[in-house]
Amino acid sequence: MIADNIVTSKYNENGTYLRGVHSFVSRSRKLSGSKYNFLNKYWPKFGVNFQSTYLKINNIFYANSPIVLEIGFGMGESLSNTALKNLSKNFLGIEVYLPGIISCLKHIRAYRLKNVRIVYHDAVEVLTSMIYDKSISKIQMFFPDPWPKRRHCKRRIFTKNFAKLIFRKLVHNGILHISTDCQSYAEEIVSIVRSLNTCNNLFNRNDYNVGYNFRPITKFERRGMDLGHTIFDLIFKF
Repeated sequence: MIADNIVTSKYNENGTYLRGVHSFVSRSRKLSGSKYNFLNKYWPKFGVNFQSTYLKINNIFYANSPIVLEIGFGMGESLSNTALKNLSKNFLGIEVYLPGIISCLKHIRAYRLKNVRIVYHDAVEVLTSMIYDKSISKIQMFFPDPWPKRRHCKRRIFTKNFAKLIFRKLVHNGILHISTDCQSYAEEIVSIVRSLNTCNNLFNRNDYNVGYNFRPITKFERRGMDLGHTIFDLIFKF
């Protein structure tokens, strides 16, 4: 069954994720009967299975439109709302948490979206194996795990190598938009991008914007705001 393959394909027989150091902690989950049936019904319509060959992205959508790639879409509220307001664009979401996959499928079904597809897999592997260079118009990462403790910083997804990988996938004048409520992470991202000297920071000398409000507020953003955190938006043009 499709649900069995989705839940277990990323793990060995001991339940360990198959890639080494990564930016998330994820475990195999046993689905309830209703979620299992839901996943089997809607994954073939809106899900994209991981593959080790490049994906012809526009072939999985109804229209040949610019592609927006969202890495780590959480529960899918922001991704689905943005797609609903931008029907002239296609959205490909990547997520490693199964509850988020199921939640996003429910949003896609509820909004009857034809311009959203999702992948349940590690973003680094998806970008490396499935996405052609110079094929994505915008990549967005809203509130990636900041791993704020010093001993955990190595788990942050945004490294110099990851930035190089992202910029290879963007078209000319493509956009990278990252949001975080961790100032040290925002500063680290700006430093990494600046060191590559391959794109323009759209906020120029300010490095990032505080209180950027054109995008939907995510669950994690609300949580950060409730805790009094400052929200930082970073936007770069390649």
